[in-house]
Amino acid sequence: MRTTALVAFLSICVSVAAFGQTATDTTATTLTATTATTTTAAPSTSKTTTAKEIDRNEPPDAPATFDMHDNTPASMSYVHSYNRTNWKLAGLDDKISIHVNNFSTLVAKANNDCAQIVLFLDGMPIKGLKPESCDRIAGHIRYRLLRTPDADNAWHSLLGSPQGFTRIVNVTVGPDTQNTIGNPMEFELQVLPRKQFWVFLMLLAVMLAIFVLLCRRTSLIRGGSPDVPPAQRPYSLSLFQMSFWFFLVIAAYVFLWLINDELDTITESVLALIGIGAATALSATLIDQNKPTPVSTDKSDGFLRDVMSDPTGISLHRFQMFAWTLILGVIFVGSVYHNLEMPQFSATLLGLMGISSGTYLGFKVPEKASTDAPAGTQPE
Repeated sequence: MRTTALVAFLSICVSVAAFGQTATDTTATTLTATTATTTTAAPSTSKTTTAKEIDRNEPPDAPATFDMHDNTPASMSYVHSYNRTNWKLAGLDDKISIHVNNFSTLVAKANNDCAQIVLFLDGMPIKGLKPESCDRIAGHIRYRLLRTPDADNAWHSLLGSPQGFTRIVNVTVGPDTQNTIGNPMEFELQVLPRKQFWVFLMLLAVMLAIFVLLCRRTSLIRGGSPDVPPAQRPYSLSLFQMSFWFFLVIAAYVFLWLINDELDTITESVLALIGIGAATALSATLIDQNKPTPVSTDKSDGFLRDVMSDPTGISLHRFQMFAWTLILGVIFVGSVYHNLEMPQFSATLLGLMGISSGTYLGFKVPEKASTDAPAGTQPE
């Protein structure tokens, strides 16, 4: 009996000892694992890497940005558009996204206001252009490329005198209009949209063909007697000037609308030129209407001879008006091409054009026969 009890007592002691050892090992293992976990989780540096999210609007090869959060200078990481066929191409009215490392430093220099961060293209600040969105965690800032009045000169340099459909520009950002974060990245800026440009050329060819056809076969820019067939009447200098500016302005307006997607492109000086042409044609008609001499029944001697000749032959005042009309026309076309906008002529040039037109009208008064008024407007 005693032997049995003793055996039972020893078994219980062994069991308790074994349980205690197991508990100790388990506790030690748990503490070791916890210590290891804590040691592993402890960061070895203050560098924080931004997780790269799966976004269909982001290029698949865009690198992740990082932010040290210790005032380390910001730097460019990546720039892209939202054109899936070419992530490195954007034009006016398109969006671009700029990825910045140490974005917090850039924002801090911009007075903690993302709206103050300025886009730079080829070293020129695009003043007045505000970001559409700003992701401080990812370090991304997005702009829509728009022509702003404050950045007019910058856009003239970027888009003017196009040598092709696109051009390479350097892109970066800065906390203000005077400073950038440096290390700009190359990007392809679309200067002339291909589809719109070819559409414009087709429209221009059609318009020019119709204009020339009407000038040759109708009395669109011809004066003379209604008894003479329209295609044989002499050309009118005043009607030519008015139609010349009308065609140039219409062509330039359509061109700028297709390229820049802008509607308010006609300047005050262009309106003045149209007004000078219209006033000259109207005044020439009124002068011819008040002449007692019947309208000339002469036929056309060719465009140049008709517009530069009065009843006595080729005259200086007509040549002067014709020459200045063509010169200002060339300047107009060149300005539209170089700056992608209609020119703003100075008061001096407009005054010169007005003097030429006034001189032409003054010399028309003593002419005996009506030469420039449209057919059907002269006295019988």
